[in-house]
Amino acid sequence: MNKLNKMPLALLSSAILLAGCSNSGSSSDSGSSPAGDEQTPVNRTVQGTVDGFGSVIVNGVHYESTAADFSIDDAAGSESDLHVGQVVTIIGSDNGVEGVALNIIYDVEVEGPVASLDALAGTFTVLGQGVVFDGMTVFEGITAATISDGSGVEVSGFSDGNGQIRATFIKADDSGEAELRGRISSLDEGAQTFTIGSQQISYANVIELDLEGAALANDLLVEVEGGVSGAVLDAAKIEAEDEHDFADHEGEVKLSGYITALGDGSITVAGMTVRYNTATEFEHGSSADLVVNTFVRVEGQVGADGSMLAEEIEYEALVKLELEGPVTSVGADTVSVMGVSASVDTRTRIRDERDDITYFNLSNVAVGDYVELRLTEEADGSLRALRLERDEDDREVQVTARVGSVDVAAATITLLGITVDMSAIIAVDLSALSVGTYLEVEGSYDGSMITATEAGEDDRYEDHEDDDDESDSDD
Repeated sequence: MNKLNKMPLALLSSAILLAGCSNSGSSSDSGSSPAGDEQTPVNRTVQGTVDGFGSVIVNGVHYESTAADFSIDDAAGSESDLHVGQVVTIIGSDNGVEGVALNIIYDVEVEGPVASLDALAGTFTVLGQGVVFDGMTVFEGITAATISDGSGVEVSGFSDGNGQIRATFIKADDSGEAELRGRISSLDEGAQTFTIGSQQISYANVIELDLEGAALANDLLVEVEGGVSGAVLDAAKIEAEDEHDFADHEGEVKLSGYITALGDGSITVAGMTVRYNTATEFEHGSSADLVVNTFVRVEGQVGADGSMLAEEIEYEALVKLELEGPVTSVGADTVSVMGVSASVDTRTRIRDERDDITYFNLSNVAVGDYVELRLTEEADGSLRALRLERDEDDREVQVTARVGSVDVAAATITLLGITVDMSAIIAVDLSALSVGTYLEVEGSYDGSMITATEAGEDDRYEDHEDDDDESDSDD
C-alpha cells in the first residue's frame, strides 16, 4: 500500500513551469503532443503505461521526476527501475503536455511460471491468471518467440472484462518469486489454504500478514507473495489491497483500462464506477461505442462515493498495420521505413532494444537502423506510430497490411505502396487474392522491392475495421 504525497496546486503549478523550461534529458524531441492540450496545470492522478523516458512519459505527457518518490512493487525505488510498457500511477500535476510527478507507483500484476502457452493465440497463464499478449506488448529479456511453459515472467498490464490481463509488459524473471493479487475464495482455516481464481495458496508459513485490521475472509482483495511448490503458492506475505487508490486523491483522476462492466449511464474501468452524461465529451467515438473490453481513457472528478463523473472519455487508437525493416528517412516528428512514412509523438511507445538507450527518442534513430513499427491510421489516411522499437540489424523484413493491388502476370502485389515479389510463394493464390485482404509477408528488401519468402493471410486487425468505422463520430 502506498502513501501518496500531496502538494498545493499553486506549488505544483510553479514547479510545472520550471519543468517546462528545463531540458533534463527530455525525450520530447520524439514528436509533438496531440493538439488541444490544456494550458493551465491541473493537480491529478494518472494511470497509464510508460511510453518513454525523459523523465517519464505517460499517456503522451512528459513528467519531470527528479523530486518524485518511487514505489516499485511496494518498495522504495528509482526511475531506473521502470521500463517502457509498464503500467504506473502518477500523482502530480500536468497541463496536458508537461507535468511534475510527486509519486510514481509501479505494482507487478502477476509474477511466476508460464503455463498453458498458446503462442499462436498469444495467451498463457501464470498462477492460474490468464495473460494475453500482442503487437503492443513490450518484452524484456524474453521474446514472444522464446517464451515457453515454465519460463519465469513478470507481467504488467490491464485487466479486461474476461478476467484476463492484457499484457503491456512481460519481463523474464528467474528469481523464483511468485506474486498474485485477487479475491480470496474457498478459504479453509483448518488447512490454512485459500484460492485466488484457480490458484491454490497456502498461508501456513506466512511471515508478513497486513490486512489493515481485517481478517482473512472470502471475497477479501489481497496481494500474495511467495514461492511456488508444485501446484501450490506458498505465501510469505499477504497484504490487503484497495479496489483502487484513486478515491482519496484531491483533484482530477485520469484512468486507462478496459471496460469490464456496463451499467445504466456508467461503465467500470480499473475497478472504478465511471458515470457519464450529456456533458461528457467523447473523443474518437460516442456513448454508443461503450462496450465491454473496449480500451478507454476516462478523466474526471472522483466523488465522495468513490465513483467518477467523467468529463471526457477517449477511445484508444488501435493497431492496424505492422512494419519491420530499415529506416529510409527520419524527420523531426516522422520516420520512414522502406519508404512508408509515419508520425511519431510522445504517445508513441518508444524503446531501444539494440543499444539499450534509456532516454531513447526519434533523434537517436538513423537511416539504416532496423526498427519495428506498430501503426494506426488517422482520419486523414496518414499513419501514426503507436509503438517504435529499434532492434538489432535484421536482413529479413516484415509487413502486415491490406493488399493494395495484385498483378498476377508479374507475380507481385503492393502493401502500403511497397511492391512485393510473390513468385516464390505457393501458399498464396494471387488469382484469388482480393484487394483489401490483410496479408503478412516476410522476406528481403533491396531498397525498392520486397522479395517474399513467407506469406499468409492475417486477420488479426480485420475486426478493428468495424470498430473504427463505428467510432468516427462524436457525441
